[in-house]
Amino acid sequence: MPVDLTSPWIPLGIIMLLGVFMFRQFQAERRESRELLAAEAAAATAPKTDVAPPPPLGAKPEKTKRKLRWRTAWIWMPFLIGFFGQAYLSFIKPMVENAAG
Repeated sequence: MPVDLTSPWIPLGIIMLLGVFMFRQFQAERRESRELLAAEAAAATAPKTDVAPPPPLGAKPEKTKRKLRWRTAWIWMPFLIGFFGQAYLSFIKPMVENAAG
């Protein structure tokens, strides 16, 4: 069964996948910023001692810091989605239509 590359579900599917990725990146960044703000608020209200408190039971190990391009993906990803969508409509779809017809 041949795949019709001119059908609209191909660019729409790619745009939808990139949109879901962008939304997940935005959620992760908001969650991390909220956790950071909560930790700063807790540190500001805690009494100053030289002894570090033990980690709570069941605490997760500290995550590695994400790079700037992934922390800001929710900002630049819409531009990338638009660029690839327009490139598909302007270049790829006409080439496939001309080759098939």
